[in-house]
Amino acid sequence: MRHLPDRYGEAMSDEPLTDDVDAFPREGESMEIDASALRGLTHPLRGRLLEELTRNGPATATILGRRLGESSGATSYHLRQLSRFGFIDAAPGRSGGRERWWRIRPGGWNMKGHEFLADPSTRAAAEIVLDRYYHQREEHFRDWLELVREHPDGPDARRWKNSASDSLSHMRMTPGETEEFAAALNGFIRDYGQRFEGRTPESHPDTETVEVQVNVFPTLPPPREREERAGDA
Repeated sequence: MRHLPDRYGEAMSDEPLTDDVDAFPREGESMEIDASALRGLTHPLRGRLLEELTRNGPATATILGRRLGESSGATSYHLRQLSRFGFIDAAPGRSGGRERWWRIRPGGWNMKGHEFLADPSTRAAAEIVLDRYYHQREEHFRDWLELVREHPDGPDARRWKNSASDSLSHMRMTPGETEEFAAALNGFIRDYGQRFEGRTPESHPDTETVEVQVNVFPTLPPPREREERAGDA
């Protein structure tokens, strides 16, 4: 599961990184994004590379360059940077000759967005990364809705319209209960999704990438209403 929730141009900087494999979580464990990795994600091409690897599975720099309209030299460089930050690693069992096959690291990653936004030293980078992340989420869902609306009888809409869904639920919980609920929900999605790891359009041509979007947040009343409630207490 790849996600950038708060538990919940050129890169701004590529700070020196460690090549020590012990610096990253074991395979299958979620990685917590630090300030260096956050700044590395600000480069737009790296965001596009991560999205492409997420949606279509392992690929080489040449394949990704062709898909994204970039030179293989540019994609190769930025793939290596993403690897040094821990976002991707070499895809096992694949031989590309002189080229390496890359995959999204198993276990995905998390980011404490609110903490980065509150810190002046990381605020600018966090705004870039989070704005892109939430824009992509909104764009993907909007594209699906437009497809169903504009081409309701098209083959894609007919095939997927009964499988796709969206829902809205409300529960009255404490912050602690909400954190526990979100952790359980994310754990279920992560564990269930492991059975599909490694699939590609070539190995499973009858599949498409299915995006699961989950938001967990309090619907707080406006400040004035909260003050009125406090006064009535």
